Amino acid sequence: MSAAKMLATARKDLGLVGRPNHITREYASRHGREYLDAAWCDMSVTYWARHSGNADAVLPAGDRAYTVAHAQDGKNLGRWYAGTVANVKAHAKPGALILFDWDGTNNIPAIDHIGVIEHVLSDGRVQTIEANTGNACKRRVRAADVIAGFWNPDYEGEDMPSAKEIADEVYERLTGTVTKDVWAAREGLLDPGQKLDPRTFFRQAWAYGKGAFNRLGEVLKRLDEQAAELKALREEVAELRSGDAPAEPPAAP
Repeated sequence: MSAAKMLATARKDLGLVGRPNHITREYASRHGREYLDAAWCDMSVTYWARHSGNADAVLPAGDRAYTVAHAQDGKNLGRWYAGTVANVKAHAKPGALILFDWDGTNNIPAIDHIGVIEHVLSDGRVQTIEANTGNACKRRVRAADVIAGFWNPDYEGEDMPSAKEIADEVYERLTGTVTKDVWAAREGLLDPGQKLDPRTFFRQAWAYGKGAFNRLGEVLKRLDEQAAELKALREEVAELRSGDAPAEPPAAP
């Protein structure tokens, strides 16, 4: 997930005009034909999130076409900021979902429209990408007087590799050549210069794991033996103490 991918996907739709379009058609295919000609600003945010791998961050409660509900999602997550100049300057980031009330309030129930922040400007305005603005997808520059609020999705995986990248890296490590500085070579499990294949890797890993399991069994056995020795020693000490106990004083005449 990343804000960069969210924005890159949104930019592909700049210039899109009219409805129905590929965005409303896709949404309608999941939620009903009534969405084919409906207001499509939030359907677009849903589309961009799904097609950029950001659905978990941007759509925490699932698909959205209703802007008020999408704003409430951010508030429920504790990520909502009212649309003041101070908040925009301090907290707004590229990729944030920005919501508008044309009457100029910061009230969530009054929200009319949604977009995605592309750039935060130094004067507290923002450059956005918005769909269904003049029935088209366009860049806009918006000021705080119409910004009801915004929230930053948790693009936590922005610096994380994709699942495919992780799988490719694992495969590379399992099929590469062992270098002397890797842990397996230092431990003597693999030889420097040895060409790996997955079967060799897992065979070595199994051998090491089996050996460690056996060593653990030996340690546990020794601990049991020591526990028995300590128990016997405690019993001997208790016996000695009882033998050294003073005799009962003689009964009074």
